[in-house]
Amino acid sequence: MNSDLQKLIDLQEVDARIAALRAEVAALPKKVQQIEAKLAGCKAQVEAALAGIKADESARRKHESDIQDQQLKISKYRDQSMNVKTNHEYKALLDEINFAEARIRELEDKILEIMVATDTRKEALKKAEAELKVDTAENEREKEHTRQQTAEDERQLAELNARRQELRSGIAEDTLTHYDRVIKLRGSSIAPVYEDENCSACRVRLRPQVFQDVTTNEQIVTCFYCNRILYYIPPPPKPPEEEAKQKRSKGEAAVEETSEEPIQSDEAATQ
Repeated sequence: MNSDLQKLIDLQEVDARIAALRAEVAALPKKVQQIEAKLAGCKAQVEAALAGIKADESARRKHESDIQDQQLKISKYRDQSMNVKTNHEYKALLDEINFAEARIRELEDKILEIMVATDTRKEALKKAEAELKVDTAENEREKEHTRQQTAEDERQLAELNARRQELRSGIAEDTLTHYDRVIKLRGSSIAPVYEDENCSACRVRLRPQVFQDVTTNEQIVTCFYCNRILYYIPPPPKPPEEEAKQKRSKGEAAVEETSEEPIQSDEAATQ
């Protein structure tokens, strides 16, 4: 095989590996960011649950204080009712007592609602804290994996870049310029050709003479349509049993041809 052609094939493989590693290095921090975003969401849920529980406790204490105020009013009104002189005054005090008792029942209902809500918030807090613990551990693991993977990718990139420079230094300048131009435009610059006589990249059929030139792998041949540099990959050898079967079939066909008697014309038969 032409030395430049083999180096170009190797160079494209190296360039593809470099591109894949660079994409991986770029994607790793994004994955960590996604996990950190999820972690931030869990933290927000924990903080919201804690804030809700704190607000419930504050509201409950206020309602309990209001109940105590109403109980004091009831006690005061009852003391006053012992000293009233008219039915009108007594009835007015009873109305105040009834109003205070109704207010106490209302506040007690609110306290009960708050207690139920607090229990729900505590369950949500427990779940959010468990998720936060899991996500925090996962975040740390992913960060460590990212650090290790990035270090390994950077090591491989350094080796591949050195190999890339070595390959490029041994390729003719005009051929290398063509390679760079096509790979920038199309994403790949080298394409194999198989027995179907097509460029495997653009699927355009090659002219017979071009295909014959490609099969030698001794010169730089480009596809007239996509401009990729072409090289030939011969078909794999057939299994011995299949090859033997084909030979037997050919032999039997030859025997049949030789065993057939020529058909004489009517005129020859009468002579």
